[in-house]
Amino acid sequence: MCKIYKEYGAASIGVVTNNPYQLSTDIYGIGFITADKIAHGLGVPSNSEFRYKAGLTYSLTQAAEDGHCYLPKSELVQKTVQLLRTEDHSPKTDAIEFIIHVMSNEGDIITELDTETKKWICYKPVFFHTEQNLAVLLNRRLLSLSNQDVPRVRSWIEKFSYSRKMQLSPQQQDAVEIAAYSKISIITGGPGTGKTFTIRAVVQLWKAMGKKIALAAPTGRAAQRLMEMTGLEAKTIHRLLEFDPKSMGFKRDERNPLTCDALIVDEASMLDLFLAYSLIKAVPEGAQILFVGDIDQLPSVGAGQVLADLINSGKLPVIRLTQVFRQASASAIIRSAHQINNGEFPTLDPIDFDADTITSDCLWHTGGQNPEQGVQIITNLITNFIPSLGFNPVTDVQILCPMLRGIVGSYNLNNVLQQVINPPGADKTEITWGNIIYREGDKVIQLTNDYHREIFNGDVGFISCIDNENQEVVIQFSEREVVYDYSDLNEINLAFAVSVHKSQGSEYPVVILPLYTQHYMMLSRNLFYTGLTRAKRLAVVVGASK
Repeated sequence: MCKIYKEYGAASIGVVTNNPYQLSTDIYGIGFITADKIAHGLGVPSNSEFRYKAGLTYSLTQAAEDGHCYLPKSELVQKTVQLLRTEDHSPKTDAIEFIIHVMSNEGDIITELDTETKKWICYKPVFFHTEQNLAVLLNRRLLSLSNQDVPRVRSWIEKFSYSRKMQLSPQQQDAVEIAAYSKISIITGGPGTGKTFTIRAVVQLWKAMGKKIALAAPTGRAAQRLMEMTGLEAKTIHRLLEFDPKSMGFKRDERNPLTCDALIVDEASMLDLFLAYSLIKAVPEGAQILFVGDIDQLPSVGAGQVLADLINSGKLPVIRLTQVFRQASASAIIRSAHQINNGEFPTLDPIDFDADTITSDCLWHTGGQNPEQGVQIITNLITNFIPSLGFNPVTDVQILCPMLRGIVGSYNLNNVLQQVINPPGADKTEITWGNIIYREGDKVIQLTNDYHREIFNGDVGFISCIDNENQEVVIQFSEREVVYDYSDLNEINLAFAVSVHKSQGSEYPVVILPLYTQHYMMLSRNLFYTGLTRAKRLAVVVGASK
């Protein structure tokens, strides 16, 4: 839950709350529940004010990890009562509400009346104050005027279209014109609606206007795609802002801003509040900002849904590209994606294992009656069907799962597929780390941002060497090798199957998407849409029609 749409808003990196009870939410990493037992063992009574405060802070912290910047007061009370309930004590609702009042007076929780829902909502101070700070920054930019020469820009667009032998649609032309003048603007649209060509046009126009352009995206893969479509250097946002591992902060900020006149941020739906605020305050006052993203994809993993809230604010110029071009509409992946968004059952072609060729790029296997059969089907696809179409099952295929756990979750599928795709052999060194076997040739994914190695969350590579003598693992990421000590292996995991969330900002030649009611909690329209649109050449959905 986030109300950035009301007055923009975001959460800032580097803002520290002065909450004396925050330590109790995660004492030395052992977690609230364990810490609560320790406190109880030390004689802290179940109804102590300290315990209630710690429970409220923990509930807000957990909500932030689930993507929420605040909670309605009633929901916060309910979650905290459930959290603190023991066999011999159940907190009263009015007691928790009183502690919220106390913490509000002390500045450890900020309460505010939501003018739309007419309900009281509760923030941790870090989120509230940085939402206000971001609102100020954005309003300041919107109030500044920009010079407009519409006839000249339209003349340029006409010449650009003629030179490329491609005509911009009315929506695309509006997007280019708005980007030419607006201090902040947004382009959103689904697959096949021409976002790529529109970005190219904006970049060429800005170059013709003599602007120094910066390009950025939340992930390395998304930055690479942005660079390929524009021909200019693109960086991850962390690299653009020059993250400093020593200070755990960015070198670029309002005191040391970026040196650009215009900035394009692609895959903006992945921006969480912390990163968005850090980015905005590092952009020079006079520079223009263009956010590009697909509003129908999953929101960011971190707290907030910045792109959606900026669009819903109604204060920024937004161009929605909705026209699906004829060439793109020939793709069943794109047609199905738009059907999903419209709440329609997608027209997926049934898979035919006996066919020599495929007539559609979006196929469906009914997946049997249970997840166990789904695992067997996916194994068969990987070992027989996919290779028969000329795809490499190691480098071309990505299984995307709604969840990590369960029979068709990424954890189990990684164990199964590792034995199928990269089985043990006398020529392959392997190591067991925790409950995972890592083997030379394995496909792995980086789970965290590692600024020392310059490897970021979601980067995928292959294990090229395991050195048991020096206790090192060498992983090939694109064009370079990165060395991990055994003690750093908690930063990676097998990546034959990954979550749909981890796939955001990436594209793969082939995607296999298992959908079973086992994962009913995560089976949302935007998850299906996001997973399906990661496929460039072929998508295979495995699961029953239900």
